[in-house]
Amino acid sequence: MRYFIIACLAAFCCSCQKDGLIDYSGGDGIAFYVGEYEIDSVSYSFAFSPAPIDKDTIYLKMRVVGGATDYPRTIAVKAGPGTTARPDVDFILPQHTLPAGALTVDYPVIVMNTPEMADNEFRLVAEVTESKDFSPGAVGQEIGGSYNLSKILVKITNKLVEPTYWPDVESAFGPFSAAKFRFMIQVTGFTDFSYEALGTSGIYNLPVRLRNALQEYEAANGPLIDENGNHVTF
Repeated sequence: MRYFIIACLAAFCCSCQKDGLIDYSGGDGIAFYVGEYEIDSVSYSFAFSPAPIDKDTIYLKMRVVGGATDYPRTIAVKAGPGTTARPDVDFILPQHTLPAGALTVDYPVIVMNTPEMADNEFRLVAEVTESKDFSPGAVGQEIGGSYNLSKILVKITNKLVEPTYWPDVESAFGPFSAAKFRFMIQVTGFTDFSYEALGTSGIYNLPVRLRNALQEYEAANGPLIDENGNHVTF
């Protein structure tokens, strides 16, 4: 009886699976992934750069669904349905290599600053595709709250647009405006004010630095008014 109960419990445990968790089987796959509080899109604007640039690189996080190997493996990403950006004009999706022994890698998306981006936002749906070493990996929730994704939306422009992460930092910096963001870049030299980039100490300390800088600016120039007619504050 004791062995029968143990066997039944083992069978029950094997049959139970939390809804939404990745069910992995088969050969090795690879997928994009985001943290529990991250979203499945990225916004990039050349207008955020402190100096004019012709191109830049955005890195998308990827991880293996399977095991590590003692040799490098090739990753392939394509532009999926819904893409409005032009390949080899607005973006390049290079073939990339996962190093030997690695389970995660940052995939480089090369974006180009084209004249049309001054007035338009282009969309790139980056989608995992088959390579000689990987198939698209299973998607869903991983243990720890992160998520595997088959595709990520990348928005590319040369306009000052609200970053996708701004709602997460609005309590620290206040409502977004292009004038406020330009001032933040000028004062700090930073272009990424996300929680991931600044960390807890940056989120708490940077608003103090910006308030002090704004006081100095306004003492010399008067109130800083944004494009909506609002007084910029921190």
